[in-house]
Amino acid sequence: MEATDWIPRILVIDDNLAIHDDFRKILLPSEQDDNASAQRLNDIKNSLFQEESNANLKLPNYKLDFASQGQDALALVKNERDNPYAVAFVDIRMPPGWDGVETIQQIWRVDPYIQMVICTAYSDYSWDETIKKLGESDNLLILKKPFDVIEVRQLAYSLSRKWKIQSQLDVHMTGLENLVTKRTAALETSLALIRSTLESTADGILVVDISGQVVDFNQKFLEMWNMPQAVMQKNNFDSIVEFSSDQLTSPEKLMSVIKSNNETLNIDSFSEVNLKNGKTFEIYSLPHKVRNSIVGRVWDFRDVSERKKMQDALVKEATTDKLTGLPNRSLLYDRIQQAIADAERNKKLLAVIFMDIDRFKLVNDSLGHSMGDYLLRAIARQLSAIVRKSDTVSRLGGDEFVVLLTDLNEKEQVQLVANKILSKIAAPIEVEDHKFSVTGSIGISLYPNDGTTVEALIKNADTAMYASKELGKNMINFYAESMNKKFLTRLTLENDLREGLNRNEIIVFYQPYINLNTSEIIGVEALARWQHPVLGLLQPIEFIDLAEETGLIAQLGEQVLRTACAQNKKWQLAGYKPIQVSVNISSKQLRLTKLDEILKKILTETGLDARYLELELTESAIMDNTETVMTIVKKIKNMGISLSMDDFGTGYSSLNYLRQFPFDKLKIDKSFILNAEANPDNATLVKTIIAMAKSLKLNIIAEGMETEEQREFLKKNDCIEAQGFLFSKPVNSEYIDSLLNAQRSKQAEQGENHAS
Repeated sequence: MEATDWIPRILVIDDNLAIHDDFRKILLPSEQDDNASAQRLNDIKNSLFQEESNANLKLPNYKLDFASQGQDALALVKNERDNPYAVAFVDIRMPPGWDGVETIQQIWRVDPYIQMVICTAYSDYSWDETIKKLGESDNLLILKKPFDVIEVRQLAYSLSRKWKIQSQLDVHMTGLENLVTKRTAALETSLALIRSTLESTADGILVVDISGQVVDFNQKFLEMWNMPQAVMQKNNFDSIVEFSSDQLTSPEKLMSVIKSNNETLNIDSFSEVNLKNGKTFEIYSLPHKVRNSIVGRVWDFRDVSERKKMQDALVKEATTDKLTGLPNRSLLYDRIQQAIADAERNKKLLAVIFMDIDRFKLVNDSLGHSMGDYLLRAIARQLSAIVRKSDTVSRLGGDEFVVLLTDLNEKEQVQLVANKILSKIAAPIEVEDHKFSVTGSIGISLYPNDGTTVEALIKNADTAMYASKELGKNMINFYAESMNKKFLTRLTLENDLREGLNRNEIIVFYQPYINLNTSEIIGVEALARWQHPVLGLLQPIEFIDLAEETGLIAQLGEQVLRTACAQNKKWQLAGYKPIQVSVNISSKQLRLTKLDEILKKILTETGLDARYLELELTESAIMDNTETVMTIVKKIKNMGISLSMDDFGTGYSSLNYLRQFPFDKLKIDKSFILNAEANPDNATLVKTIIAMAKSLKLNIIAEGMETEEQREFLKKNDCIEAQGFLFSKPVNSEYIDSLLNAQRSKQAEQGENHAS
C-alpha cells in the first residue's frame, strides 16, 4: 500500500505544548513551504529503501494526536485500537505524571507494536537502564533535543513505514499460522479417520515400502496371523512372510505372488491361501503410489473361512441327494461329461448302470415311508462299498440309482460289478423287528457304443432297465437298439393318451353288483376304457399305469367321475330305481387334485345326490401320506358320499386303516373268492373277513364271482352283495339301461301278481 493510500497516525506525548506546535510544523508543512525539505526527505527515502529518485514526491501526510501526560496518551491508545498509532514521540520527563519510560511500558501493554521514540535533552536514564526497564526491542529509538527537522521527519517516515510493513507481515503471519493450524487440524482429523478406518475394518492391512520395510499395519493383521511382537519389531517384510508361510498348507502360492509383484511393480494381485488350522484367507495386493510414483505395496488379508464353508455347503446341497448323501443328477451329469472326455482321450470304455428297486412302492405302502428311506440309505451305502473311489454312485430320485464306471477295458468288467450289485442288495435287511429283502432291475449303456452324450447314455441305460423289469425283474440288461422301439411305442402311447383325453376318447363301462338273494341290481362300478382311434378299445391294464406315471390320471379320473355321475342321474330321470355308482380313486388323484372341490362341482353340474356316489380307495392309496388323505376323506364323507375299501386283504395293515377311516363298505378281493368253496384256507379267510366287517358295522361285497358254487358259498356265509362275470361283465351304459329296464318290468309284473 502506497503512502497516498494510507495516512500514518502519530502520537506526540509531551507536557510542553510548544513541543506539540513544533511537531505540527515539522510533520504537517503547509503547501507554501519550499520543496527543498521534501526533496531532501525523498532523498533520504531513496537512500533508506533503495528507490529511484522521484522529483515530484511530496512529504507524506500524517494524522497527529497529542497528549500532555502518559495517562492521557494511554487513554487515546485504548480508544483508537481499531485505528492504531504507528509511531509515538514520548518526552522522557512529564511531571507530575508518568515519565516517558513508564508511559511506554503502559502503552506497550495495550499495543506492543507502536514504534516508540524517546525525546530527551537529559541523560535521565542510561541506555542500559532503559533497556533494562523496557527490554530489548527494535520498536524503540532515542531522539535528542533540540530536534533536527530532517531527523524528526526521517524517523516519522521510516518508523511509520516500518510499522506498516510489520503490520502487514503480522497479518500475513497470522494468516499463515491460522492456515497451518487449520490444515494441521484437518490432517490430524484425516489421519485419525484413516487410523480408525484401518482399525475398524475386518481385513488385516499391511503397508510395506519399496525397500521391504514395514510402514504401517492394523491390529487385525496381527490377530489373523497370530503375529508376535518380536517379528513386527524387526520391521521387515521378509520376516513377516517367513513367519506367515509356516502357517500355510501351500506356502509356494504366496511366494509366487510376491515374486510376481517384485518383478512387475505396477500390478494388482489376488490369491487365496489355505492355513493349516483350516482357515482360508484371500490376499489382495496393490501398489502404494505417491504422486504417481510407486513407493511401496499395500497388502489386504481377508478371512473368508465362514464364507467358504457356506459356499461349500451350498455346493454340496446343490449337488448332493439330501436323503442318501450321494451325488445328485446335476453332479452326476457333470462327472459323466468329464468321464466321456477322459475316455475319448485315453481310448477307454465307460459304463452307466441304471438300477431301479423292484416293488419299492410296496415297501413304502406296507412298512411306511420312514422304512423306505432307511432302505434307500442302506442301498446307497452298499453301492458305494462295491465300486472304486474313481467311480460315482448317484441317486436320481425315488428308488432310481445310477452307477458310473470309468477307465474300463472290456464289457465283462461291467457285468461283474452289476452282478455284485444285485447280489448285495438282495441280502436280507432287518429293521425294528422287520426283516425283508428287495431286488433290483439293472440296465447298462456303454460309451461309445450306446451313446456319446450324457443324455444318450442315461436314456439308453434307463431303457435297458425297463427291459429288465418287463422280463421279470431282478435282472441285468445291456442296451440294444431294439429296445428303443418299445420305448418309442410307450412314448407314442403317452402322447396319444394326452390327445385322447382332450378328444374325449375315454369311455366308461359299468359292471353291476347285485343282491345275491334277489338278483336285483343295487349298484354299478364305473370302469374306464380307451377308444383308441387306431388300436381300438383298450382295457385299463393297457393305459392306467401309464396315466399314473405321467400324472394324466388326475384328468382321466375327473372325466370318469363326471361321466359316471351324469349317467347315473340320467338313469334316475328315466324312472329307474336309484342305484349307487362306484368310481375308483387312485392315490395320485388324492395327491394331485383338490378332490373334494372337484366332487362338489361335478355333483352340482350333474344334479346327482351325493348318496348315490361311492368312491373306492385301495389300501395303498390311503397309506400314501395318511394325514393328508384323512383330511380329504373326511371332507368327502361330510358331503354324504359313501366310501369303500377296494381289494381288501391284499395289503398288510388293512384292519388298522378300517379303524381310522370312515369306510361304509369293503370289497373282498377276487383272489380270496377263487375256489373258496373248495379251498378250506380261502374259505376260512373269507369267513373271517365277513365276520370282521359285520363287527365293524360295514357292508361287504365280493369281487370276481364267476360260478354258482361261489354264489352259494357267499350267500351261505352272509355276504349278500357281489359282482362278477356270473351276472355280468363290464358293459356300456346302453346295456345297463336294458338290464335296469328289464328289472323294472319284472318288478312291475311281480307287483301285479302280488296284487292279484
